[in-house]
Amino acid sequence: FAAVATQSSGSSGINAEYGVLLMQERAKAISRADELIDSVQEKTDRVIQLENEKRDLQSRLTLADSEIDSLHDQRDSLTTEKTDLEVEVEKLRRENDSLQNAIDTFEAAFEYKEKEIEGLQRQIEEFNLEMDELVG
Repeated sequence: FAAVATQSSGSSGINAEYGVLLMQERAKAISRADELIDSVQEKTDRVIQLENEKRDLQSRLTLADSEIDSLHDQRDSLTTEKTDLEVEVEKLRRENDSLQNAIDTFEAAFEYKEKEIEGLQRQIEEFNLEMDELVG
């Protein structure tokens, strides 16, 4: 009975040591699990932060695309206005050329009429001289 009692108390000691080791391992496992949970939570928080930054960047990109489209529309409008102005300038140039031709024609006709008037004035002077000679 003493041998069984010694064996039994020895077995209890081993069981107690094994129990302590199990408790220590369990505490380590719980601590490691807590660390893993904290790490996962940090990574989850970082993923959420990155998703928010991504949404913000996508919003900014959409706004920038909208601004680019607006600038393209303005450029197209200005190009159309420029084309319209170029057409108007060409029309005014043709009108100016036509008016200049009319002015040149008028000036030529005016010079011709001035010469004609000078010629007629000479004829009148000659006629008056002849009349004065005939009368006088």
